[in-house]
Amino acid sequence: SQERNLLSVDQLRANVEGIREQMRGFLDFDSQENGAQLVNNFDWMQQFSYLAFLRDVGKNFPVNVMLSKDSVKGRLDSEAGLSYTEFSYMLLQAYDFVHLFDQHQCQLQVGGSDQWGNITAGIDLARRMRSAQLYGITCPLLTKSDGSKMGKTESGTIWLSADRTSPYEFYQYWIRVADEDAGKCLRFLTELTRDEIEQLDQSRAEQPERRDSQVRLATELTQLVHGD
Repeated sequence: SQERNLLSVDQLRANVEGIREQMRGFLDFDSQENGAQLVNNFDWMQQFSYLAFLRDVGKNFPVNVMLSKDSVKGRLDSEAGLSYTEFSYMLLQAYDFVHLFDQHQCQLQVGGSDQWGNITAGIDLARRMRSAQLYGITCPLLTKSDGSKMGKTESGTIWLSADRTSPYEFYQYWIRVADEDAGKCLRFLTELTRDEIEQLDQSRAEQPERRDSQVRLATELTQLVHGD
């Protein structure tokens, strides 16, 4: 909904390394056989000249299709408007998908539901440039019962990094989750079985003061992110 902040190359590289260290808690980067890879699109995008990008990528994008994407329509109708740089973002992300297909045989892109337009743009670009069939999966955004994004307010942002949100504060955040949001969080964010989650749903309905759902949610997520 807003223009992205411009960051220096050094800031971007520091962010990439920060992401790598955070993701080590969830992904195996060291396995030689099937380890995760973290790549930076600056490594291939910096090779493009503006004219080459327009010739090789831009000519494959019908503007009327770009204008029909919800992410673009919403910005055009807003007071903030849409810069040319921001409008071009779809081209960059779409080409990333093609490059990852070329270099890593990547055929599937996964993202939040707000990324649907960018993902399908990449699928379409691969069809035009490589005659390849790629795929996309989107996940629903985690929202509160009032429709707002969870953990995105200035005072309530929650971070994976212990330097930004301590394990104690992280645990307390989930303890304070509203009853009407607890079931969704258990389903989206934990690997508890359906039977166990439904038992917690029943406990929450019959004895909400016990806060069994929130305690289990906070315990599961703090162990996942910060360890035992």
